[in-house]
Amino acid sequence: MHETNNSYSFSLFKPLSQYGRSNRNLIIILISVWFVAIFGFQLLLLILQEPTPEKALLTYQAVSGKVKSGTSELGDKQQFINTLMMVSGKSLIKPDDRIILHKAISWAVYDIIGEEQEAKVAGYVAQLNETRARLATAGDTEYAGLQAQLTELKANINLLANEPTGVDPMNLKASILPYSLNSEKQILSDQDWKQLDRMMSFYLTHNQSVLTNTTFLGFPFHYFYTSEFLLFLFVGICLFYSYRITQLQKKYSVQE
Repeated sequence: MHETNNSYSFSLFKPLSQYGRSNRNLIIILISVWFVAIFGFQLLLLILQEPTPEKALLTYQAVSGKVKSGTSELGDKQQFINTLMMVSGKSLIKPDDRIILHKAISWAVYDIIGEEQEAKVAGYVAQLNETRARLATAGDTEYAGLQAQLTELKANINLLANEPTGVDPMNLKASILPYSLNSEKQILSDQDWKQLDRMMSFYLTHNQSVLTNTTFLGFPFHYFYTSEFLLFLFVGICLFYSYRITQLQKKYSVQE
């Protein structure tokens, strides 16, 4: 009868030999190191983080009260519009929040440029929205023409609105402004102002800590840790396992 030698067998869940148990324990330890390296760092971020407002939020809070009460100066209104544009340029804005945001931007822009320019800008915005709606069903030839119309309409809006609102034509905000305007001016209600204040605090406040504010080798530390260090650690774990398993095989006289 052939005898089975279990000295060289290996089962991760039911090791039958001392070598198998040592191999299993080594795998468990290295997986634990990897687990702690990933989730321990995330937990540390949660423990150390503190809500920190962006500079744009502090500016908004300083001028919004004066803009709402009608006691603001031109510079206050320009700062108010530019802080709203900071949020309008973000991609993850809830649809309901974006409605209020565009309403506030439109109200502030139309108020600052005056009635004569307001009518022109509102007309361009209406054409812009109509042209954008046509893009969805346009053919190849028509699509190129509509894109050219959009470029012209945006240029016309920026020509009339950039200087009065203090939006730098070379800044990304200039490309966002035309799409942040409604074709009519609507007065903001008290409820709108409350929602606007909530939105600005929500979108312009971020959790920060020493782990996110510290730089390492030119990178923010949390970015370097997650995108670079964890990769090096994984490779190091693999190399260490290869080295250690060779030692265990020699120790227990296991030949592959």
